[in-house]
Amino acid sequence: MAARYLSVGLMSGTSVDGIDAALSEHGVGDDGRVDARLLAAVGLPLPDGIRAEIFSLFEDGAGSLDRMALLDMELGEAFAEAALAVMREGGVGPADVAVIGSHGQTIRHVAGAPGSARRASLQIGSGAVIAARTGVVTASDFRPSDIAAGGTGAPLVPFFDRIASARFEKPVAFQNYGGIGNVCYVPESGPIVAFDTGPANMIADRLVSEMSGGLERFDRDGAVGARGRIRRDLLDPWMTHAFFSKRPPKSSGREEFGSAFYASRLAPLVNSLYAGSEKEALFADLVRTAEAFAAASTAAAYREFLPSMPRTVVVSGGGARNPHIMADLREALPECAVADADEAGLSIDYKEAMAFGLFGLCRLLGLPNTEPEATGAERAVSAGALYLP
Repeated sequence: MAARYLSVGLMSGTSVDGIDAALSEHGVGDDGRVDARLLAAVGLPLPDGIRAEIFSLFEDGAGSLDRMALLDMELGEAFAEAALAVMREGGVGPADVAVIGSHGQTIRHVAGAPGSARRASLQIGSGAVIAARTGVVTASDFRPSDIAAGGTGAPLVPFFDRIASARFEKPVAFQNYGGIGNVCYVPESGPIVAFDTGPANMIADRLVSEMSGGLERFDRDGAVGARGRIRRDLLDPWMTHAFFSKRPPKSSGREEFGSAFYASRLAPLVNSLYAGSEKEALFADLVRTAEAFAAASTAAAYREFLPSMPRTVVVSGGGARNPHIMADLREALPECAVADADEAGLSIDYKEAMAFGLFGLCRLLGLPNTEPEATGAERAVSAGALYLP
């Protein structure tokens, strides 16, 4: 008979739009097989001051070590608050929860090549603080464990996707659209294929923030993109970015598609217009083109790097709520059934948080929680550092 456990998973992604918390129930069989069922979920926004400081740490040479160390502790408090909030939402207390699994907030991810000595991944949001404030054993710092085993430290969610694939006819692809897009392809038999497909919401989010003076963080319901048009004169050159020619396993982030991309590809256009309806129209075109970029780069990656096209593509993350990205993806992949994760019985918003709760439980039990096929590691490991309350 399977043992039953509760976990809380915590996630803040590259969009830095808040903390997702998921309360899940897991069965663990005698053979080590695990499952996951979502019981409750909450999303808490990050305070504007903390969010601004996180963005300052993304920039090379910005932010001090003192400030980063302090922010590590402050984010730990915010993650602990989210964990306690989802426990209240689910009607359970800390004594009922076996473990909290916290991804933290990525500040730097240097993927390099598998086996390269120059690889690192840094997440902040102290697991020690989370454990102390909640009274629950907390697992965090998952990515460095995979790097130590020879991997790139990303993507990690394919371990969860392999488990979730049991409910779908294969081959199936799980596509997540946060700041960066990533896919996990599960075939009928044989190894999975998982890698980052390129930018998802990151570029459009930056444009919307710039256009609104920071009042809006993303293109809500695709309203800005709806006023624009896809600029092929921009999209086609973007598709020649060096990242897209790299073979999997590969990962990307703000290093490829953050401030440097904005400064070289977008800022000159934005700065050429100073005010008025012409600038608003340009912003709308840029946002719509950035949304098309997410789908176009995904489809190109599937055709280049997947062994065959999936029957179904299950989309999660904020991009699944953008009607332009979803419509563009369906148009680019006519041979695939494209469904959002809610339609497929998972969760658009909380799938990754669920995954990190599962990772935390596996770490607590000493079970593997990584996919070497996805990261290029030499072996699967029980990733993460454990903090006792």
